[in-house]
Amino acid sequence: MESTELVTLVVVAVVLVIGVVSFFAGRIGVAAPLALTVVGVVVGAIPAIPHFEIEPSIVLTVVLPPLLYAAARKVPFVDFRRNLRVIGFLAIVLVVVSAVLVGVLVHLLWATVPLALAIALGAVVAPPDAVAATSLGKRLGLPPRIVTILEGEGLVNDATALVLLSTMLAIVTTSVQSPSGWMIALTFLWAVVGAVLIGGILGVVAVTLRSRVTDPVLDAAISLVIPFVAYLAGEFAHSSGVVAVVVAGIVVGNQGAYRIRASFRLAESGTWRIVTLLIENAVFLFMGFQLWPIVATVARGDELLSTLGVAGLVIVLLVGIRFAAMPPLLWTIRRRYRTRAARADETKGRFDNVTEEDFQRRAANFRQLGITQSPAHSAIRGLRARFGIVTTRDRAARDRIAAQLAELEKNPQPVVEVDETTRARFSRTFQNFRKRLDQQNNDLTAERDQALGWRDGVILGLSGMRGVVTVAAVQTIPEVQPMRESLVLVAFAVAIITLVVQGLLLPPVVRRLRPAADSTSGERTEVYELRKLMKDAGDVAVSAAVAEAEASGVPVRPQVLDEVNAAGDAWIGRLEIWAKADLTDPANEVAQYQQLRRVLLAAERDALRDAYERGAFSSEAIDRLRATLDADEISIDSVDSDAAGR
Repeated sequence: MESTELVTLVVVAVVLVIGVVSFFAGRIGVAAPLALTVVGVVVGAIPAIPHFEIEPSIVLTVVLPPLLYAAARKVPFVDFRRNLRVIGFLAIVLVVVSAVLVGVLVHLLWATVPLALAIALGAVVAPPDAVAATSLGKRLGLPPRIVTILEGEGLVNDATALVLLSTMLAIVTTSVQSPSGWMIALTFLWAVVGAVLIGGILGVVAVTLRSRVTDPVLDAAISLVIPFVAYLAGEFAHSSGVVAVVVAGIVVGNQGAYRIRASFRLAESGTWRIVTLLIENAVFLFMGFQLWPIVATVARGDELLSTLGVAGLVIVLLVGIRFAAMPPLLWTIRRRYRTRAARADETKGRFDNVTEEDFQRRAANFRQLGITQSPAHSAIRGLRARFGIVTTRDRAARDRIAAQLAELEKNPQPVVEVDETTRARFSRTFQNFRKRLDQQNNDLTAERDQALGWRDGVILGLSGMRGVVTVAAVQTIPEVQPMRESLVLVAFAVAIITLVVQGLLLPPVVRRLRPAADSTSGERTEVYELRKLMKDAGDVAVSAAVAEAEASGVPVRPQVLDEVNAAGDAWIGRLEIWAKADLTDPANEVAQYQQLRRVLLAAERDALRDAYERGAFSSEAIDRLRATLDADEISIDSVDSDAAGR
C-alpha cells in the first residue's frame, strides 16, 4: 500500500474511532478522554497493528497551541482575575515544589540519574492536564469557580513545567551540576512577562483585524492562525509560547465578544469545537497507543518492575503533595477574604457619600496644601487617603495628608473653576475610580458567595490528572541521557494511571460530596435584572437618537418607535417569566411557551421549504428568512438546555 494511502487510512480510522468511542462514552457516563486512552492501550496491544512515532516537537508546536487557545477563548477574564492567586499557587508554586520533590525522590532511587535530569522528569509529571480535568468538571456539573480554577491552572502550569524542563535539560547537557536559582528565576520571569506582552499585543491586533474584516472566510483564517503565530513568536523571543497562546486566547475571547461580528463568532465556535474534538481526543487515543512500545523497550533491559515501582511512588508523592497543599491554600483564601472584607466595611460608608463635586473640591484642597501634582491625580490620592487605601509606602505622609484634608473639610472649599475639557477629564477619572472600588466590592461578594470549603478542596486535590503535555514533553529528553527509556515510561505511567484512576474516581466522589453549586433561581434573576439594565441603556440611546432626528428635520415615525420599544418589552416579559418559573414543574410556563414556539417554528420552516421548492421567491429572500429561523431555533435550544441542566 502506498504511504499516502496508508496515512489516509490511518486518519479515517482515527476519526471513526474518536466518533464512535465519544458517542458510547457519553451514553455510559464516562469522559471521552478516559475511554479513548483505554481504547488506545487496547489497540496498541494488538500485534498486527504497526506502531509509529510522532516527533514531540510536533505535539508541542502543532497540537498544543490550538488546544490551549480554544480553552483560553472560553475563560471569563473576570473569573480568571478573581482566582489569579489560587491559580498562581497551583500552576507555579505547586508545580515547582512537586517537580523538585519528585526529582529528589527519583535521584535517591536511581543514583545514576543526575539531580537536574530527575528534576526535569519532575517538571514533566508535575502539571495536571487542562483538557481532562475541565472536560470532566463541566460534565459533572462542578461549581463554576472550581471549573475556572482548573481551567486556569491547566492553561498556566504547562508554561511553568516547560520552562523548568528546558532549564534542567540545559543544565544536564552543559554539565552544570548545581542549578543557579537566579538563572532559573530570571528565565521564568522573562518567560512569563515576555509572553504576556507578546500574547496581549497579538490578541489586540487579532481583535482589531477581525473587527474590520467583512469576509467570514478571512475571519476564520485569522482565527485559526492566531495560536500558532502566538506560540512561535513567544518561542522566538525565548519566552513561553504557551503563555503567549493563553494570553492571546483570553484577549480574543473576552474583547472579541464585543467587537467581532456575532455571525463570525458563531461560525468560529463551531470551527473550534470540531478542531478541539478531533485533536484532543486523537491525542488521548495516541497516548494510550504509545504505551506498549515503551514497555517493551524497558522490559528488554530487565528494568520493567523497578520502573513501574518508581512510577507508583511518584504517583503517590504527586497525589500526596496536591492533597497536602489544599488545607493551607483554603486557609489562606479565607484569611485574605476576612482581611479584605474588614477593610471594605471600614471604607464603604464614607465612599457612598462622595460625589463629583467632592472630587473637584479635593483637587482644590490639594492645591491649597501646595501639592504640585495634577488636580485629578491629587484628588484620587485624597479619596484613597480618606478611604484608608494605602497607595504609598510612606504611611506617615499619607496620614499627614489625610489629617490636613480633614481639617480643611471643616470649612468647605469652593468647586474648582475649570474648562469643559478638564471637567470631562475629572468626570472620567472619578467614574473610573468609582468603577474600581465597585469592582473590589463585587469581588468580595463573589468570594463570599463562592467560598471554597473542604469538599471543594477534596475535588481540587483529586483533579490532578496528567495528560498530553506530560507525554509529549518527556520525549524531549535526549537519547544519550542515562535511563532515558525508564524515565519516559515513568512519565507515561503517571499520565495514564492518574488519568484513568482519578478520572474514574472523580464522578462518584463528586456525587457523594455534592459541592454547593450556584443558585439556579438567583442566576435567572440576575439575567432578568441585567436585561432590564441593558434595556434602560438602550431606551436612553434611542431617545437621544429620536431627538437628534427631530432636530435634523427628519423625525422618526411613531410606528417605528413603537416597534422598537415593543421588541425590548417582549424580551423583558419573556425573561421575567423565565426568572420566576419553577423549572422543576414539567408544565411550567417556560416549557409551555417553548413547546408552542417549536410548533410555530416547525410550521414556519415547512412553509418556507414549500415556498422554496415552488420557486416563487428569490433564493436571497429564502436564505435571509432561513437565517432568522435558525437564530430562533438557537434561542429555543439555549433556553431548553438551561432548563434541562437545572
